[in-house]
Amino acid sequence: MRDRPILRPLVVWILGSLALALAVGLCFLLAPLIGGRRAFWRIAPRYIRATARAFGIRRHMVGWEALPEGIRTGAQPAMFVGNHTSLFDPPLMISTLPCCPVFVAKRELIRVPFLGWVMWLAGFIFIDRSRIHASRKSLKLAATRIREGQSVVAFPEGTRSRTGQLLPFKKGAFTLAFGAGVPVVPFAIQGGPEILPKGTWRVRGGDYHICLGVPLDPTHYPTTEALLKAVEASVRALLAADSAV
Repeated sequence: MRDRPILRPLVVWILGSLALALAVGLCFLLAPLIGGRRAFWRIAPRYIRATARAFGIRRHMVGWEALPEGIRTGAQPAMFVGNHTSLFDPPLMISTLPCCPVFVAKRELIRVPFLGWVMWLAGFIFIDRSRIHASRKSLKLAATRIREGQSVVAFPEGTRSRTGQLLPFKKGAFTLAFGAGVPVVPFAIQGGPEILPKGTWRVRGGDYHICLGVPLDPTHYPTTEALLKAVEASVRALLAADSAV
């Protein structure tokens, strides 16, 4: 950690936090006029992109133009599934993918000041994990939201990788994909651990790559486990290909 900058990230964190409070307030002021979700998507991506530039983060995405037109235009919802490398992954995915995706999150987060309020305003999908019955009901409602047109990003590792190495995938995202019956788009993130590794606030500017793969149709796989293995193999291949460039 000795070679990581201190002054620049400290200044950006302080000013970014003040700007975040203003952005959240503006979202809620606009929400009654244009709707909560439209207010979020008008303000949040711009704030995130400006903050990323201030940190010196250079965003890159490849594979978007190769996706089916329906996914690119938002006419076809999809689940984007890939590796989790940094605390910055969710906001950078939100500000980079043009299809306005949300995340599936545990219901407890809705009570977190600012973060939970903004997630609720943006239309994030909350899952109640407190009881088996509640969890199943939440997954069914989430699948309905996705089928009705809401694209979603999921990190099936369940936590951030400290090394950038892919961790074993968990089944939850793939159970949801089966229930929703929408295409699963694998993605691979490179650069996250170098920019902001787990356990530090000292952001170091650099290149942040999102590589999108070929969509997979859940109906082509007999089980959730088979879909999981296919997506995991695709993410590993994307990581290997991106590392070789």
